[in-house]
Amino acid sequence: MNLRDPKIQKILIGIVALLGVSYVYFGTSMLPFCYQVRKAQIAELEDEHTRLSAELEKARQMVGNLAKLEAEYERLHRQWLSAQELLPEEQEMPELLRKVTTAGNRAGIEFILFQPTVPVAKELFKEHPVRVRVRGGYHQLGIFLSRLANMERIVNVNELKINMLKEDKDKRIRGTVVADFTLTAYTLLEGAGYEAAAQDG
Repeated sequence: MNLRDPKIQKILIGIVALLGVSYVYFGTSMLPFCYQVRKAQIAELEDEHTRLSAELEKARQMVGNLAKLEAEYERLHRQWLSAQELLPEEQEMPELLRKVTTAGNRAGIEFILFQPTVPVAKELFKEHPVRVRVRGGYHQLGIFLSRLANMERIVNVNELKINMLKEDKDKRIRGTVVADFTLTAYTLLEGAGYEAAAQDG
């Protein structure tokens, strides 16, 4: 190979130039069109694509569950509205207790004791226990308890004890009983039930 031959010299210069360009393109990250820069951009774009794909899949799952979530929200909202109807607010308690005593009086029951005790706060509602002692016939007591069970508001009767009274000389209290029980009414805690329903929805 004759290095003085102009053709050989041109080929050698071309090879050196090609090696130099290849080094600049593949071996440096200084220029925006170089391989290293593009490789980094490609890796960044792949990471971004993976992240966006995961977000898209999550969004698709949420959209797929949207109808189910809306139905669940509607169910919880209906329950909340029903609870509002069954459980009075705090300021309605005196009226509810008046309805209880009216139901007893109409059934022919005599109240011996009607003693509200300290309310007990629960997670979403408050219990209002009342110690009650009544006197009347079995039939009247049954009517009274039935009316309590059929009230619009929830009223529970617990710890029911019934004792038969003995007759006196004039037999004035034949068939008369004394009943002791705890009557419990309930009120919603202000705002608590609505917030819970909203969170579930």
